[in-house]
Amino acid sequence: MYHKTKVSIIIPAYNSEKYIQKAFDSVHEQTLTNIEIIFIDDGSTDKTAHLLQEYKMTDNRVQVITHPKNMGLGAARNSGMAKARGEYIFFLDSDDYIHPNALEVLYEKSQSEELDILQAQHIEHQGNTKKLLPKNIIPFTKAIDGITYYNEGVFIEPKACAKLWKTDFIRQHNLQFSKGYYEDMAMIFYAFSIAKRVNNLMFPAYHYIIRNNSITQQKPCKKHLIDFMQALSATQEIFMKQQLTAKTSSFPASFGLFLVKLNEMSLLTNQKDLQYQTQDFTNRMLNKYAKYIRQNKQLSIWKRILIAKSPFLYARLKKITGRI
Repeated sequence: MYHKTKVSIIIPAYNSEKYIQKAFDSVHEQTLTNIEIIFIDDGSTDKTAHLLQEYKMTDNRVQVITHPKNMGLGAARNSGMAKARGEYIFFLDSDDYIHPNALEVLYEKSQSEELDILQAQHIEHQGNTKKLLPKNIIPFTKAIDGITYYNEGVFIEPKACAKLWKTDFIRQHNLQFSKGYYEDMAMIFYAFSIAKRVNNLMFPAYHYIIRNNSITQQKPCKKHLIDFMQALSATQEIFMKQQLTAKTSSFPASFGLFLVKLNEMSLLTNQKDLQYQTQDFTNRMLNKYAKYIRQNKQLSIWKRILIAKSPFLYARLKKITGRI
């Protein structure tokens, strides 16, 4: 039985030789020792593969899965999930690292409340600045189901990391990551909507490093926008199917803010064709969901009215003023 292992840490790696040592050290030195460490070499062309073999010799808890060519972060995580034997799964990106007792703290909390998903906090590092996020995370006195979680107004981080996932829950619902950029989004929103037992933990388990060459720091290209639109299309299907339309739900607010983010990205490209394509997509989304954004109580009245009217206008005003 895979439950003999408490946590499986899944670490996709693609040309990560400059950063991966810190990621490995942070899991190798965890206070929770009954773990397995699954690296996925996703077609690296640098020394990543050599380093992973060294880690395997150093620590017998390490497994290495090799993709002959680069398949992307989503496919790499899916490969790791298929091999995981732990009672829980934790995702770590190869250029990030985790708190020394992160897995012990998250495992004990998840075990005591029999959680499907536990969301912790993370520290975002950019240059010399640090931010603790999410800022207003609410720890509930007991586990709640995912629909209640949304309706309590909790904004879900659409990132797989900084969460502990029950392996049985993932496999029971055949949860998978999509291909391309924004591979987390639809899967995570869907997972929370069907979970029976979730909770939050005010604990900075994860250290997220923003580098100059990261996706978030790159000037958006057509693929970024297309993948974002595909992720939003998949997400909007969850919107009605799971009935996440309550006035107190964080979902309509999140969806509206992501439409704004999409339009911000289109403006940064300075390409009129991409901007028109983005506006057309946004209008099609708003035809179905503007009323839910307009009536949602998780945003101020003027902000929800403006977003429901035009996320593109909102994004343009934000670009001009620098804030909104």
